[in-house]
Amino acid sequence: MNSEELLSLLNSELAPVKTLKAGELSCIYEEGNLRLIKSGDFEIVRMIYSAVRDENWKTIAPVIEGEKIEETGDSFSISYTAVYRTDNISYKSKIRITGTKDNTISFSFSGEALSAFKRNRIGLCVHHPIKECAGKEIEIFTPEGSTYNSVFPELISPHQPFKDIKEMVWEVGRNAKAKLIFKGDIFETEDQRNWTDASYKTYSTPLQIPFPVQVVAGENVEQKITLQLLGEVAEATQVNKIKKEAATISLLPKIGYCRSKNGDKLAEKQTALLNAIPFHHYRVELKLQEPNWKNEFKIAGEEAICLNTALELVLFFDSGNSLEIKEVIDALKETQAVLGSILVLQRDQKTTPPDLISIAYPVLKEAFPRTKIGYGTDAFFTELNRNLPAIDAYDFVSFSFNPQVHAVDTRSLVENLEAQSYTIQTLRALLPAEREIHVSPITFKMRYNPDSTNPKAAGTQERDPRQQTPFGAAWTLQTLKNLSGANQVTLFELSGPNGILDEEKETSVYSMLKQLKMESFYIS
Repeated sequence: MNSEELLSLLNSELAPVKTLKAGELSCIYEEGNLRLIKSGDFEIVRMIYSAVRDENWKTIAPVIEGEKIEETGDSFSISYTAVYRTDNISYKSKIRITGTKDNTISFSFSGEALSAFKRNRIGLCVHHPIKECAGKEIEIFTPEGSTYNSVFPELISPHQPFKDIKEMVWEVGRNAKAKLIFKGDIFETEDQRNWTDASYKTYSTPLQIPFPVQVVAGENVEQKITLQLLGEVAEATQVNKIKKEAATISLLPKIGYCRSKNGDKLAEKQTALLNAIPFHHYRVELKLQEPNWKNEFKIAGEEAICLNTALELVLFFDSGNSLEIKEVIDALKETQAVLGSILVLQRDQKTTPPDLISIAYPVLKEAFPRTKIGYGTDAFFTELNRNLPAIDAYDFVSFSFNPQVHAVDTRSLVENLEAQSYTIQTLRALLPAEREIHVSPITFKMRYNPDSTNPKAAGTQERDPRQQTPFGAAWTLQTLKNLSGANQVTLFELSGPNGILDEEKETSVYSMLKQLKMESFYIS
């Protein structure tokens, strides 16, 4: 099932849209944003929208007021006021969007701060589709008047592929080009597949400028983005080579689940339900700076035995010295028979420090020769992509992801499914063939914000009711298919507000996984 088929099944859960035309261009308007700008069936731009992001990179959802939409057969005009409010932010912007019969679309933003606050970004953004752009040459015009040529990256680019942007021009189809003109700030582009978003994003305010920035009441921001289609798009000719190769992979990875964060032991009924869908491993996080970690490990080990599964240990070392490693080994020896893997991490570090894995790997491997020892991150793929292992002392790499880093609407969650397979394809291209790839954990909500500048705002544990519905099950099934090139993945928590089970009751995700087991899709 592709994203368009999944969207068609979920039509009732999507926000209402209006289809508009600007000459040969078509697009849909949804809650203040322009999406899926196409010429015929060829997608040129995924989305143009405005964003206000606070000091912790939280995107503030606007309330739209005074919306007016006017249209003819081949042109349109939209205006509205977007009001952004949180406990400490009050901001408004006047938005005007026009589409004209000469194949031009403009999106204007005029913002005013109604209160003082700290922000990381305010302004307009463009999302570029992956399939139609990957591998395409692009010409960049800078504010200084110079130009340079580049290429939309096929493998996930760890850093910004394009910087210092005033205009950008690239081919669309065989006989046409698209031009984007940016006004009001300096723009740059990042590869959002680093966060499993299916787009490249061009945004304002380069990240090299220190943030957060203090905004004062009355401060104004004026920006405008104009898209022009130059020529007539013929049939799509772009073929994404990486995706084509991935289609030959059909086996699902080994599947595991996370131990619930509440620390409670699994109830007898929960254990019975989980044993009905046998799984490969049981993720357990141990923070060695906490005094009760040994007792937590003892309980988790007993649960793993009851669930007849291996342990996927995630060890957050405190100092990472030889005494701490020895203490870990002594504590783990009694349960080594169920130790499947150990991911070595360190407190307050986004990826495994090279010095720590260099020390820990040979010692852990000697103590537990049948256990895989890994390098990676508890955060997003971008951290691993920017800090690939430079040593050989690891058996696997690991990263986590969720579909709601940048957007929480259902349409974006479905569109972004496309990006998941690129993480595996990128690692397969960059790592030695014998190294395993673990994706752990995959969650529906963001567990915490690793880029938060305010530790009190780092947690994001609220329930997302969509996870335990047929939509959540369909999203999970498509995710498993997209990650077919990984060796093992870890899904959700076993129980709790975002778990496989809702307390002791089955959910749609549970039923789907049970059906997978009945159809013998698991790898043992």
